[in-house]
Amino acid sequence: MVRLRQAQMVNLVEHSYFSNIDFRRLGTVLDCFAHDAVLTVNGRRHRNRDGEIKQYFERLLADFPAIRHEGLAHEIDVDAQRLTSRYTLRLEDAEGRVREAGGRAAFRLEKGKLAAVTVESGDGGDPMT
Repeated sequence: MVRLRQAQMVNLVEHSYFSNIDFRRLGTVLDCFAHDAVLTVNGRRHRNRDGEIKQYFERLLADFPAIRHEGLAHEIDVDAQRLTSRYTLRLEDAEGRVREAGGRAAFRLEKGKLAAVTVESGDGGDPMT
C-alpha cells in the first residue's frame, strides 16, 4: 500500500492538481486520479478518470480560458490519507467576464492517487452551469 507523507500529499494537491488546472495541463491533472476515482462538484458526481472526470475538465478548460486558484490552505490527516484545501477560485470566460468565489476541496487518497475529490464553491454553483 502506498501511503504519502504530508509533504507528498501537499505536493500532489497543490502542484499536480491545482497548479496544473491553472496551467491547463489536462493530462497531468488526470494522472493525479485513480482510474475509478469519483469527482463531486457541488453535489454533481463525475466518475472514472478517463470518462466523466476527463469530460468535466475538458469542458471546464474550454469554457474558462483563465483559471486561478489562490490562497491555498490545507488541513492534513496523514494517517487517514485525507487532505482538505480552502482557496479562492478566479474564473474568466471567453468574453472576459470574471467570477470569483471561495472554495473548499476534500481529497481522499488511495495508493498515492486521488480516489475521491469533493469540491464545494462558496457560491454553491458549479462553474459548468
